[in-house]
Amino acid sequence: MQLIHVVHQTTYTFDQAVTLRPHRLLLRPRDGFDLRIRKSGLSITPTPALFWQRDAFNNSVAIAVFDQPTTQLDIVSTLTLEQYQSDGLSLAQLGSSHVPDTDLEPETTVLRAYQTSCLEPSELPQSLTEELSRACASHEQVSALQALCADIKAVIAYQIRETPGVQACLETLALGSGSCRDLAWLLIEVVRVCGLPARFVSGYLLSHQFEPEDGATHAWVEVYFKDFGWIGFDPTVGRPTGAQHIAVAVAPDPKYVPPVSGAYLSAPKTQVDLSVKVRVEAQTAN
Repeated sequence: MQLIHVVHQTTYTFDQAVTLRPHRLLLRPRDGFDLRIRKSGLSITPTPALFWQRDAFNNSVAIAVFDQPTTQLDIVSTLTLEQYQSDGLSLAQLGSSHVPDTDLEPETTVLRAYQTSCLEPSELPQSLTEELSRACASHEQVSALQALCADIKAVIAYQIRETPGVQACLETLALGSGSCRDLAWLLIEVVRVCGLPARFVSGYLLSHQFEPEDGATHAWVEVYFKDFGWIGFDPTVGRPTGAQHIAVAVAPDPKYVPPVSGAYLSAPKTQVDLSVKVRVEAQTAN
């Protein structure tokens, strides 16, 4: 077992007082058989009324309701996580197994939202779709998805992009660059065009070659296989996900899972400055 410590601070600073509308916070990881929350804290200034709930995708959501004007909103999430080595099916075992891809009953209704693509196959480069389409017919999707991750990493340059939301897939392809969110959304669309269910994952990544040394928020993809469940693939690093990926929220579309979202009422021309600081560290437990 290893311990993972996360500090995630989001600060909005306004040049004059504003009235905050309710804010939606997705900051609590999806704990399970391989990840448990040992300790968590959420400090918010100004102090709100805080309500916890589960959304339609089974994510933990905190709703913060404010009752006083302010010139600053500061949100600090602190986490200590216990991460255990998984005894589940390895990717190598999955890759060598027969993976059915057509009969998903009774999951069909639930998965429909994860199979709807915004693109037509003809809009995507044939180089990205032909191998996966061929693999789906021969039940070799896992190896094809690994290759597709590597292909996207090779042709799309990773770029830190502070603008909220995701780029359209065709824009990402035209620019040849994008953030981790953009690369994840591109992979999702390619996978869906080929007929497989895929969902967007937001979370944290332990330090990696393309991220700051202290880790960062991150986004990747999970693809659903009958009998095996959701399997993670990260096109930004060009390979399947591993212990360095800490999932916080999942959804069919990235617009549903920003870590912090909300609105405010203000005078015209009010200026706002946003600061986000994230630190993710691993420690071997005694």
